[in-house]
Amino acid sequence: MRFLGFATACVVVATGCAARIPPEVLEAQVRETLHWQREYERERERLEGVAVRLAALESAIERLKQERAEAEQGRMALMEELVRTEADRHALEEHNAQLLARERELNELREMHEQLSDVFYESALERARRRLPAARQPDAPEAGGRTATP
Repeated sequence: MRFLGFATACVVVATGCAARIPPEVLEAQVRETLHWQREYERERERLEGVAVRLAALESAIERLKQERAEAEQGRMALMEELVRTEADRHALEEHNAQLLARERELNELREMHEQLSDVFYESALERARRRLPAARQPDAPEAGGRTATP
């Protein structure tokens, strides 16, 4: 029931009982009732404002909790990715070290191949030199004789 209706009802009831309660007292009670009714309305409006602000704060808190949870999930995903990337980097470093070792081995083998090629070439050249003078000696007088006869 609204207070205005109650105050009016009090006035109506009070006028019926006017013989016992003086009109000034009734009027003072009505004024006091109206005063408290206005106070109640102001307090109710203030509380509604507080409730609206509280709801907005609770909503903001929920949003922040959600953002924090999402950020934590993102952080965990980044940490997992970091671990995977670190493992990949380590594997690549090992592979690179193996490749460098193989490259050194290959360079050593190339150097050995060049040395062996040089030795083989020198050996073949030496054999050819040994055979060539023996083969040219019989041809040498013929070559000298041919040049003298013409």
